[in-house]
Amino acid sequence: MPSISRTGRGLAAAAAAALLLATAPSALAATSAITGSISPNKGPIGSPFTLNIGFTITPTTDGEQPTLNRVTLMFPNNARPNGAIFPVCTAEAINAKRGRFTSCPAGSRIGGGRVLADVPNADVFNVPATLTIFNGGANKVTIHVYATNPVLISEAFSGTIQRVGGRYGYKVDFVLPDSLQEISDGWFAVEKRVTSTIGATRVIRGRRRGYLESTTLCPRALRVPIAGTFDFRAGHGEGPTSAEGSIACRR
Repeated sequence: MPSISRTGRGLAAAAAAALLLATAPSALAATSAITGSISPNKGPIGSPFTLNIGFTITPTTDGEQPTLNRVTLMFPNNARPNGAIFPVCTAEAINAKRGRFTSCPAGSRIGGGRVLADVPNADVFNVPATLTIFNGGANKVTIHVYATNPVLISEAFSGTIQRVGGRYGYKVDFVLPDSLQEISDGWFAVEKRVTSTIGATRVIRGRRRGYLESTTLCPRALRVPIAGTFDFRAGHGEGPTSAEGSIACRR
């Protein structure tokens, strides 16, 4: 059998190392978790309900500043959003009024929430922000963010709702405006925890309808799947992080 020279072995080792580097997954800037619940968690098909959804993002390295630029949430096919039958308030309408809700019609508000974030470059940590959530249309949701520290923030943006197949029924996709990522020159927001509650009802032709309504009974497993994928600003976190969870229900 012909022998392999040291040079040949060195080239082979270098090629193998390069292949490993090329195929290795990018390092994660953070880990994430997602939780959810509904109320009531039992009822006939078509019942309105309120959804509580939250997620956390934890940096994997000290000093890492993973700034969110995109959030994608997956929801089960056991329910549907009814944006088409609720009044609409768009992000453009809120921003045109400098963050005031005076142009939002009654009944367009469908929920709210809270954000906890750090701004390391400003030496500010655990900063709270308030979320106000509106129906943005048949396939959209509007979120307004308000915070006062370390700078005043009052801005709305929209997310899209898309019907999907497979394990999940709906995908909700948010791209954060640059002004909610770099909140001041060189100051980047690092979101750590987001919690929200979504649910509203209105009476239409004598029947109470919900922004969220069940489309099936609770499955025999007594839970339904949810998931989230969180992408980070370039240079402020490497690969996206994903998490899966579930929502408990009763039959």
